[in-house]
Amino acid sequence: MKKLQIRQRACAIIAGLSLLFAPYSVHSAWADSHTSYIGNNSDYDWTATTPGAKTVWTQTIDVNTAAADYETMNQGYAVTGGGKAYVIHKGQAVAINVQTGKVAWKYGAKLLGPLLYQKGVVYARSEGGTIYAVHADTGRNKWSSTVKAKGKLSIDQDQLYAADSDIMAFRLGDGKFLWKDNYSEALFSPLVFQGNLVFAQNSSSGVYTYMVLHAFDRTTGKHLWEADNQALPLTAANGTVLSQRLSNLIDLVPLTTLDSLDAKTGKRVKTAEYNPRNIDPDNPEPVNGVISSGGRAWLLGGQIYIGEGNSLYSYPLEDDPSKVKAMKYTASGSGLSLDYAAGPYDGRVFFSNAQAVYGIKTANQSPVPYPSGGQIARFDLLGHGMYLAEPSGKLVAINLLTAKPVLQLQTSGRVFGPTLLESGMIIVQNKGKLTAFKEPASLRMQ
Repeated sequence: MKKLQIRQRACAIIAGLSLLFAPYSVHSAWADSHTSYIGNNSDYDWTATTPGAKTVWTQTIDVNTAAADYETMNQGYAVTGGGKAYVIHKGQAVAINVQTGKVAWKYGAKLLGPLLYQKGVVYARSEGGTIYAVHADTGRNKWSSTVKAKGKLSIDQDQLYAADSDIMAFRLGDGKFLWKDNYSEALFSPLVFQGNLVFAQNSSSGVYTYMVLHAFDRTTGKHLWEADNQALPLTAANGTVLSQRLSNLIDLVPLTTLDSLDAKTGKRVKTAEYNPRNIDPDNPEPVNGVISSGGRAWLLGGQIYIGEGNSLYSYPLEDDPSKVKAMKYTASGSGLSLDYAAGPYDGRVFFSNAQAVYGIKTANQSPVPYPSGGQIARFDLLGHGMYLAEPSGKLVAINLLTAKPVLQLQTSGRVFGPTLLESGMIIVQNKGKLTAFKEPASLRMQ
């Protein structure tokens, strides 16, 4: 009898504990021969008390249904400027008033996206290769190119470029064809412009594959030089081009290495190695069994930033990296496996693993955990807001300063392009649709 009472009491305790911890526990369903698994099986919604955004307007846009189109979706179909959003719909360029959603004008036929906007002019390319410049305020033609072109459009100074294996340059003011590069092999997009040089990359394959950096004269399109294992430049000044050295199968480049290349010849004239983790470059320790190269570098505000896994490091551009200590921002204290994601922006650096977002304040390096629902499609930083999109079609606006959700928008799409901000309106790009709502007052940046 006593044993029975003890057994009953133990079962009651176990049942009580199960009720207490069930919403948060993860365990195997032992009672059914390990054929079931119970995870986050609850109706918890982290935005349950977050108010919904009031949609002001929606607009259908053309979308290529091919799988390769996801890259274009990541870059975005819509562009904004001058109080309007510009998209392609049924082959026409369409200008939408961002305050009302009303169509201001339509232009052309058989046009391809994405469009390009700059200083009151919208640029588009047709299926046949004609480039059109359209006045953004009226929708009237400014010029049409007489030479056919392919590929993505970009602008630098007074020239418009079309890049698709070849580079073609047009005068921005009137569309006059200027040149086509004289390099015989295919080139990759995007292009980078520095001073009087245009840069592009391609790859060379043999025993192993490696990247090649190419420099062209922006006045003539003449191929000036090429440099093996070099990334697109970070900057160019005083007759040199700053480029990160790339790894390949033979040379892993364990330290982040920036080479100063002679702008006329592409020859290395100076090299700086960044070693914020103080590793032995001759015997680097493998991570998860793999010996990796140094982190990715970029230049912002006179600082060299290097992203390596769960940490971001920064150095003054003009300082010798061997003589200064790097400023470090890290997510190592989060308890999660997170990599650098974005920033510095609004006094924060952001880390993520597509399920959680973790911030570090640049002023004092204190942590700022941001909420999320478990899956992140993308997030974009605008004003004081983080616009976080989930694969479920939900977009949540989060205050960067308080780390609290401000509002949410449920869309019908599952693939998101960049969220845009124009004239006080937030424009959400889903696959096949734009949705607009007013920017929350608490997220506006003065």
